[in-house]
Amino acid sequence: MKTAVKKEEQKNVFRQMLDDKRAIRQCIQKKGDLKKLAETRGIKFATPV
Repeated sequence: MKTAVKKEEQKNVFRQMLDDKRAIRQCIQKKGDLKKLAETRGIKFATPV
């Protein structure tokens, strides 16, 4: 039972990462506010934005 839950969580984390990447790409293309996007989604970049 625990392994099934663990696999679902991994898929959800992976799906969330892909959704975040897609949102970042759209934000950059539309020249949106990247800092605001990162704050609302809880994204942390390796380099300061």
